[in-house]
Amino acid sequence: MKSIIFILSIFLLIGCSVSGNKQQLEQPKSLKVLLESNPKKIKINEAVAFTAEVKYGTENVSKEAEVQFEIIENGISIGSVFPKNKGDGKYLLETKFFDQGQKKVIAHVSYKTLHEMPELSFQVSN
Repeated sequence: MKSIIFILSIFLLIGCSVSGNKQQLEQPKSLKVLLESNPKKIKINEAVAFTAEVKYGTENVSKEAEVQFEIIENGISIGSVFPKNKGDGKYLLETKFFDQGQKKVIAHVSYKTLHEMPELSFQVSN
């Protein structure tokens, strides 16, 4: 009986050390979102493109990510839109602003269990 308990405890220890090594090898990845506008200086009635580049660790995320751009004008949210998925982890929103003032775009990005909300503040001028 003691030999059976001894053998079972050896297997248990081996199993724990193997699974422990596997956990050490898998590094948790982070979700990174880079939000940019083109052009940088935004004028009334001129086209502007907002691009979010989404990465999970070092890999581009083009599938299974939930991406929305929220637009805020003078401190008030006017709504959210779904950008176009351009592939290679890039999401694009093209728009115009029809009045001057302080604006903000927030990219809401969810992937797996992670969520990021980078924001871009800018002034729309004449």
